Order: sequence, then structure tokens, then C-alpha cells
Amino acid sequence: MTTATASESTAPLLFTDNFASDQVRFGVDWLQTLAGSWGLSEALAEIVATAIGVGIVIVICVLANLAGKLFICAIVNRWLQRRQSELSKALATYKVFGRLSQLVPVALLAIAMPAFAQYGVDWWLRPLLEVYITFVILLMAFGLLEVAEVVAIERGLKDRIPITGISQAIKVILTFFAAMLALSVLVAESPLMLLSGLGAVAAVLMLIFKDPILGLVAGIQVTANNMVKVGDWIQMDSNGVDGTVEEITMTTIRVMGFDRTVSLVPAYDLISKPFINWEAMTDSGGRRIKRSINIDLGTIRYVSRDDLVRFRKFAVLSTYLDERIAEIDTWNTQRAVDTSETINGRQLTNVGIFRAYVEAYLRQHSKVHQEGFTFLVRHLQPTQDGLPIQIYCFANDNRWPQYEAIQADIFDHMLAAVPEFDLAVFQSPSGRNFQKLIDNQ
Repeated sequence: MTTATASESTAPLLFTDNFASDQVRFGVDWLQTLAGSWGLSEALAEIVATAIGVGIVIVICVLANLAGKLFICAIVNRWLQRRQSELSKALATYKVFGRLSQLVPVALLAIAMPAFAQYGVDWWLRPLLEVYITFVILLMAFGLLEVAEVVAIERGLKDRIPITGISQAIKVILTFFAAMLALSVLVAESPLMLLSGLGAVAAVLMLIFKDPILGLVAGIQVTANNMVKVGDWIQMDSNGVDGTVEEITMTTIRVMGFDRTVSLVPAYDLISKPFINWEAMTDSGGRRIKRSINIDLGTIRYVSRDDLVRFRKFAVLSTYLDERIAEIDTWNTQRAVDTSETINGRQLTNVGIFRAYVEAYLRQHSKVHQEGFTFLVRHLQPTQDGLPIQIYCFANDNRWPQYEAIQADIFDHMLAAVPEFDLAVFQSPSGRNFQKLIDNQ
């Protein structure tokens, strides 16, 4: 049997020798004496006594752990549940104090360890206890992060800050450091030495874990630059995504499409591929209308005085036409222009008057922004499909159904108004056109 001096030279993990450890040592010695009375040799009696003592300590630790959990569940958690604060309920829901009860058996083992040091068990038990403590602390940190996440969401911060992504990134970092500490304990090396050795395997790790690493870095960039947040409407044509962001995690973005489908977009795609975030449009209170009506070029002509008399009956055009006719007549008179030929001097055209009508109609439209937003009615480059008259303005209701209704109402009216100016909307010939041509022959 090893002398007591040898046992006392071994420093315990958490506590120095005390009354409890002396009692454990006394119990082991008593078990060894009892085993010797059974006729066992001194060496065998020592092994049996040590095994029985370790078993008893393990049973006591398990019972103490269960007792601690029962105490926490019966008293602490119930007390937390009765409180109305979000923090108390979150602490009870995620069993933060229940995870703390895992330290009870560790404390008991640390107390009992000096009694077994003389039997040579501390060389493997001490590192295991330290690794276990690291694991319990990591669980506690995870629980506190989950509690903080719940409290932040309850207070409405989820819409402004990607809480889930930040929480997951912190968990990854904590797990990395915990793993480094546990490994340093097991191999009896400084964590700094292990970190310096990671350079040798960095290339292999980058190759194996390329996608997770890219996703983590991209998630941090998306979070730090506030590129996307929960509730934003994003459109990514390369991925076929068009909908509202519902969740931002460390590596993926969860998007709910307008057809109620769910898409998971890798966070890396947000920094490597183009996408549109419509949130600024939503916040501005206006949504752009940018659409054209193609006018058949063969229907564009100068207007006659009789046409002007008819067009003046259009309420929104009367003032415009009076001003323009007076301006053009003055210009032609000052230059003695021969107006017997319409091509001479300045003349009004039906397409120009139609463009003025469109602008005047939109200027009095109650659903179109009149100030603070771009407002244009313009010609685009003529093409084989006719002359595009483009409307470029902003509706003052950016909700999708309402916006589409406003846009449809405007173009319903414009398409119906085109023939009133002796114009025609360009349309490629269809089977009906060819059939009508055949019938007329």
C-alpha cells in the first residue's frame, strides 16, 4: 500500500485536502482491510477496495446530479415560471440552471480524488474532469445565448438584427475554443501550441470544409453590412427566389415566396451573385411604374384645326392646347411661315398630344406621387414594334395587390384612349388578322 505522503503530494483539481476527502480515504482503507479479512492478498485487496470505492463515489455523484435536477425543477424552475418577465421564462424554458447542476458530480469527484490519488487514478481522472467542466460551461453559454435570442426576439429586435445568425456564429466560435481547451488538456499542451500547429492542416481543413467556411464568412458579412434583414423583400433571379426573408442563419437565408413556397439560399450567394432588396422601395412609400405602350408608326400624323377643336373637348387637354396653339401660331407668324403645307413651320402631332394627355391624366391621378419621385412620360427609341411611349412614375401604395390594381387601371385607360387620337397600338399580326384579309378578298 502506497504511503500517505505520496498521496498528499498530488494536488487536487479544485479543492485541497479537507475533512471530506479524509473521510473518503478512511473509507477506502476500511474497505481494503475488509477485503484483506476475506483472505485476499494485499495487492488484490487494494484493487477490490479501490474498485468498490470508485463505484460508490460514482453512484453518489449520479444521485447528487439527479437530486440537483429535481431541486431545480421543483423549486427554481417553478419560481421562474411564475414570474412574468421574459428573461425568467426563457431561463426556465432552456433549463439554464438545470445545465448548471452538472457541476455537482464534478465537485464531488474533485473532493474524493485526493483519496484515490495514491492508487494512481488521478492521472486520467483529472483531465476527464477538466474536459467535463469545459463541456458544462459550454452548455451554460449555449443556454444563455438561447435565452438572449428569445428575449431579443420578444422585444422586436429580430426585424432589425439577424439574431439567429449572430447566435449561431458565437456558438461556433465558443465550440472552437472549447474544443481547443479540451484537446490541450488531453494532450497536456498549451492551447497556444495547438493553435500554432493548425497552420499545417489549414489547407486540408479549407478543402474539406470549404462550403461551411464560405457560408460562415458570408453570414458574418451579411450581418455586419446589414445587407438583408428579416422581413425584407428580396429578388434573386439566378436562384429563382422572389419573396420575403423569414430567417437568417449562419449559412443560409430562408425566404418565403409569394406562392407560399420556401427557399433556402446559401448566404454566400448574397455576396457572390446579384440580388435586389426591395426594402428601400417599401420604406419610401412609393413603387415604380415603368411600362410602355407601343404606337403603330403608320398612324402618327399632323393634326388639323378640326382635330384640335375635337381634342379641346378633352378636359385635361384644354389648357395645354390653348397654350401650345398660341405659342405655335405666334412662332409661325413671326417667321411668316406658309402654313398651307403642314410640314412647314411648327405643327402639333397626334402622338405629341397623346403624350401630353397621358401626362395630364397622371398629374391629376390620386394614386400617383406628384412630388419627390421621378415623373416622366417619354418617347423611347422607335423599333420594329412601333414607337414606345413610356410611363415612368411612382404609385403611392406599394402593397403588391394595390400597386398592380393602380398600374392596371392606368393602362386600361391609356389603351382605350389611344384610338381617340387616331392612333393605334402596335400588335403583331395574328391568325384573326390573316383570316380577315382572306375574307375580304
